[in-house]
Amino acid sequence: MPRLGATPDDVRARVPAALASWEFMRDRVLEGGLLEPGLKRLCFRFVAQDDDVMDFAKFTPREQLALRWAQAIAWDADLADDELWAALHAEYSEPELVELGCAIGFAMGQQHWERTLGFAAHAGIS
Repeated sequence: MPRLGATPDDVRARVPAALASWEFMRDRVLEGGLLEPGLKRLCFRFVAQDDDVMDFAKFTPREQLALRWAQAIAWDADLADDELWAALHAEYSEPELVELGCAIGFAMGQQHWERTLGFAAHAGIS
């Protein structure tokens, strides 16, 4: 049962600055920004352990690389070795890597926070 509000935004609205910060991040980084939103959503689904995205083989090489980056960020920083960094730099610009990494980390935190409040696990942006 959700605690503190009916929706995550109801909870955020208890602190107007928190809601405004969330909306800023959502609009400019999670849904907007340099990279296509679908690529970011794919990574968010992976971090949420959505069974439909756990098999990297069914994705394009660019998507697989983003998923490998998400895996390193979420579960094993040691996966971010020289080989992964070289591949990332060959495919993405540094601003794109910053945006994707920030989006993955932020979405991961949001997913965990929302679960602690009693909201169902999700792989999107609430």
